[in-house]
Amino acid sequence: MLEMQINILVVLIIVVYLITIGIIFFKTKETIGDQREAFAFRCMLFSFMVYGLVDLRFLFPTFYTSFPVWFVTLVTELGFASMTWACYFWFIYVSTDTRQRRKYAIKWYVVTSIPLLITMALIFTPFNKNLFEINEILLVKPAIITITWFDYIYLIMATIISAIKMHRSKTRIEKRKYRTQIFFIIFFTLSGFLIGFLMGLPSIELCVIPVVVKIFVDVQDSKIYTDALTRLNNRIRISEYFKEEIKNVNDTHPLCIIMIDIDFFKSINDILGHDEGDKTLIAFSDALAKITASKNAMASRWGGDEFIVATRDKALTENFREKLNSKIENSKEISFIPSFSLGMYECTDTSISIDQALIEADKNLYKDKEIQHQQTDAFHERIKALKS
Repeated sequence: MLEMQINILVVLIIVVYLITIGIIFFKTKETIGDQREAFAFRCMLFSFMVYGLVDLRFLFPTFYTSFPVWFVTLVTELGFASMTWACYFWFIYVSTDTRQRRKYAIKWYVVTSIPLLITMALIFTPFNKNLFEINEILLVKPAIITITWFDYIYLIMATIISAIKMHRSKTRIEKRKYRTQIFFIIFFTLSGFLIGFLMGLPSIELCVIPVVVKIFVDVQDSKIYTDALTRLNNRIRISEYFKEEIKNVNDTHPLCIIMIDIDFFKSINDILGHDEGDKTLIAFSDALAKITASKNAMASRWGGDEFIVATRDKALTENFREKLNSKIENSKEISFIPSFSLGMYECTDTSISIDQALIEADKNLYKDKEIQHQQTDAFHERIKALKS
């Protein structure tokens, strides 16, 4: 009777686990905008599903004697391998930089896959005799700790990356996202301890479900605050940042607002095409993200071809046009330097709203736009030449 109840519990845990992970797996592509990030996250989820299927062996008390040796060996190998895959793809997911150039991303993946390749060689070759032995039961040898260490290499590196990103985060949403990522290693470690106390039960599944659901929810929240095309912050996030920072402004430490508008953007779309217009927006966003990355500042796409930078670092506002031009010149996305106008305003009053601050910045923007639009003919000739 007790054995039947345990089997029912095992089935229930694994079924709920597989359904939960499966739903998140199929919804992830719709939730995460960047393809590399989505790929890594889905691969991690798939690895967890494989591990859940492997744990169905708990339903068979005589699993290691009732099935052919080759099948038992394969299932055992998949069990060990799936955890390493999950740790590796978790590391890739955490370390994925949506603005990383493709050639550097490939090198990054090749170098960091070395521990994974070594682990797979140990598990799926005759070397596995040093890791485990199947003789009516599964005998795990001390050398299995090698695989565990390789798993923790990925987990520890991912945790360090998340901690650095959390330190650099500029909003509560971002900090919460990276804090959850740091907790991932805690859940993974906890599941390792539970295996020793809950022999014969799918303990890892019990730990994985809550943390994966939490990560999924945080990813959804992050998407709400991110511009779909440029992957830059959107107006919701910059507004939140403004509300947090405006509380501590004064005459000595203002919050500087920079409003930026791409000049002749309609002409870029009309002459070069909308694809080139999208590339211009992406290149512009990348440049702004790089300028503000290491500063107490945030850049966002306000809408259309308008961008906002909010910063507590007054030094960032000095020669801002030259800094932005320099970053755009290094862009591989576009073959020309777009013209842009900008207006700045320093907020020193804690009662001011972001709309009021933007009205003041907008006044200075239009003054600059009058100057920039004196070069209308020259800019049009330049992009027409590019088309031909």
